[in-house]
Amino acid sequence: DSYKYSHYLQYPANVVNMYEYAEARSIENYEKMLFVGLYGILKEYFTTKITTEDVEEAAMYAKYHGEPFNYNGFMKIVNEYDGFFPVTIKAIPEGLVIPNKTIPFTVELTKNDRDLFWLPSWLETFLMRVWFPVNYATRSYHVKEMLLEMAKKTTENPNVDYQFHNFSSRGTNTVEGAAIGGFAHLTCFKGTDNFSALKYAHEIYNEPLESIAWSISATEHSTMSSEGRYGEFNVLDRHLENNKFSKFPIAAVGDTYDMYNFTDVATSGKFKEKIESDDYPKLILRPDSDDPRIVIPKMLDIMEKNKVKFTENSKGYKSFNKYGGIWGDGIKMNSIRDICSLLIMNGYETNVFAFGSGGWLASSHTRDLMGFAIKCSELTFMDGSTMDIYKDPITDPGKKSKKGKVTTYFNKETSEFFTDIIGKDTETIINIVQPLFINGKMVKDYTLSKIRESVDNQLAGNQYEF
Repeated sequence: DSYKYSHYLQYPANVVNMYEYAEARSIENYEKMLFVGLYGILKEYFTTKITTEDVEEAAMYAKYHGEPFNYNGFMKIVNEYDGFFPVTIKAIPEGLVIPNKTIPFTVELTKNDRDLFWLPSWLETFLMRVWFPVNYATRSYHVKEMLLEMAKKTTENPNVDYQFHNFSSRGTNTVEGAAIGGFAHLTCFKGTDNFSALKYAHEIYNEPLESIAWSISATEHSTMSSEGRYGEFNVLDRHLENNKFSKFPIAAVGDTYDMYNFTDVATSGKFKEKIESDDYPKLILRPDSDDPRIVIPKMLDIMEKNKVKFTENSKGYKSFNKYGGIWGDGIKMNSIRDICSLLIMNGYETNVFAFGSGGWLASSHTRDLMGFAIKCSELTFMDGSTMDIYKDPITDPGKKSKKGKVTTYFNKETSEFFTDIIGKDTETIINIVQPLFINGKMVKDYTLSKIRESVDNQLAGNQYEF
């Protein structure tokens, strides 16, 4: 933020350090969040040196922008700290789910420095961008939580890792945004059409290529209509032949013209014979038009009329052997719940249909979704004394900030998270905000697999092992 450049002039003359904490202040939309993404931001940007040229460039822009610029301070970072920010950033483990209003990370100078005391606050703008992957991951977590709940009612071995697919790459306004958000979704699921997320997971989060995520060969309306109004089944047949003997499912969009006719033809005659044989892959039908509460029951009726092969499990719910469905238009939390409830009412396992989300997952959220904020809570002075810093606006009590060197604790006996001042540790009370970055170096590493393991353990009701 531009005004941050002027703040070093506004504090008392004897300040040598400041303590900042992050917090999701709102519980209006979600009461808990899945924390992920800070490691990626720090690794990609904070482990790179700033140079004299960087400082000169920033000073030039500030001059013509009307903002004062702390040239000597930034040059001290270049010359005395080898170009690395001399800060310590502590954070909770990535992949941990904590209640909103507790603290996921803190920032302070590693050692007191009168010339650089302002740096933790100046870094706020960049660090605040963690709201984006946290939002992505939190939405995905709550979707997975719901899907697992539904699956447990209808399936014998609930597995929803591929049931919520990321269609959001085109819904973000930058390639980097697609990569970061796409990675955050993959902390909960393993299916995606967000290609940018693969490189981010591999290069930033140290994940082997073979375990990042999977997609499937699928048609779109331009391919299905490429032979005209009456040629879509030629395209479908070619799609099947191109994937003969494949071990992976394939998908075909069916609402280019008539979804019900497409369902009928694709689940009968030669197509049914091919698909239900051992030589061809499972076919996923994609409707995507009109109200799914109307369309899906009609599709199921057609498939039942065509005697599509199914298996009935011990709970009395059916699933098709070689067919499935995916709805990828207008998908939100409520529509997923509605479709799953509809499948249950019709006697089907909820995993008969998967879901693809683009706009809702990618762009229909902001920093305000969970009220993400970073605030200063303590100043340190040259004589070693400290002072609590906080805000408490009478016009909005929800924005009241915390005082002192606060952190997040976990009580092993009660399995509760809570916020308090540093130094309250006991054998059962653990400070879970631990060093992640010190003076340009990452002091902890993560992999996507490790984060997924953490997420799945918590979804299973297991206590996180600190």
